[in-house]
Amino acid sequence: MNLHPDTMPFFTELTVNNNRPWFNEHKERWLAIKAVFEEFTQALIDEMVHCDETLVGLTAKNSVYRIYRDTRFSPDKTPYKTHIACFLSSWGAKNSGVPGYYFQMGTEEAYGLEGTCNLGGGIFMPEPDALAAIRQEIFYCPEEFEAIISAPSYRKYFGSEFFTFKKLQRVPKGYPADWEHADWLKYKDYCTTYTMPQRVLEGGNLLEEVLKVWKASVPLNKFIQRAMEELH
Repeated sequence: MNLHPDTMPFFTELTVNNNRPWFNEHKERWLAIKAVFEEFTQALIDEMVHCDETLVGLTAKNSVYRIYRDTRFSPDKTPYKTHIACFLSSWGAKNSGVPGYYFQMGTEEAYGLEGTCNLGGGIFMPEPDALAAIRQEIFYCPEEFEAIISAPSYRKYFGSEFFTFKKLQRVPKGYPADWEHADWLKYKDYCTTYTMPQRVLEGGNLLEEVLKVWKASVPLNKFIQRAMEELH
């Protein structure tokens, strides 16, 4: 299964025509792209629930993001996002600050992600109590955490670093600065990210390839979910 073939052409054109008149003129194209993407997302959900039970009950409708940008507090007043995205979220629909599985495709370098197709798992912008719980779990279970992020399937897609907007210069207060794994505690986000190669995008097996990447992040997601259990 793949996305609508007009997905990238549409967003390429929208990037240079990001205005309401152009969008309204081409809205039928957008609706066709969105319909296929929702089918794609639902197929992902139907497979991922077998790996992560916290996704049970999710639907494509509450996992796909709107194309309309929130411009209230942004100097950029262009009305539309130039990518399409979904987030399969633990414990509810598109909840922020919880672990989940993200996929986006388009021309925009949203959240600092580069490339036309980016995906991954983990947790982005957790609340302070959630971040504290995750760090504590890492400190208490270093062997388990190391096994997760050193697994061949994990390293194949995500390497050795987490995607984060900010990494601390020093070890967080309350932890020994000389701990051998102190660097793990300096992250403010624990996101796995992967840029899908162009050859995959041009093939017919995108769904299967996305599932491979997401499944490689399941052990990390479950580790984070366990750390946050008392918060939910």
